[in-house]
Amino acid sequence: MTAAATEPMIETELWVSFVSMLRSYAAAASLHAGAVHISMTTENTVTITSGATQLEMNFAPQSSLIHWTKRTGSHPPITGSFAIEPEGAVRIDGVSRDLDHAAIDFIASVTDSAKGGA
Repeated sequence: MTAAATEPMIETELWVSFVSMLRSYAAAASLHAGAVHISMTTENTVTITSGATQLEMNFAPQSSLIHWTKRTGSHPPITGSFAIEPEGAVRIDGVSRDLDHAAIDFIASVTDSAKGGA
């Protein structure tokens, strides 16, 4: 197998790991921030919900991009994207972050909104 053929597999495995981290941090957040739910509608789509706040992430394996949409109550949706890097990090707004901290931040963005934060 060539390196080009294996790269999407690496990012897909990293996506699976990232979703697992989201589940773990959602469970931990549920202990103090109210219920945080994680659901997968497809193998490449995950939704995080806390109260009226919902964050949906869609992973595109061929580009390694994750596009997200955050909805909070009656506010207009906020969208963005970030890339999974083969080294096991994500690149958000030009900055590399490890998967753990990115997962923590995304869960916090949902629970903070549910509590009335940003």
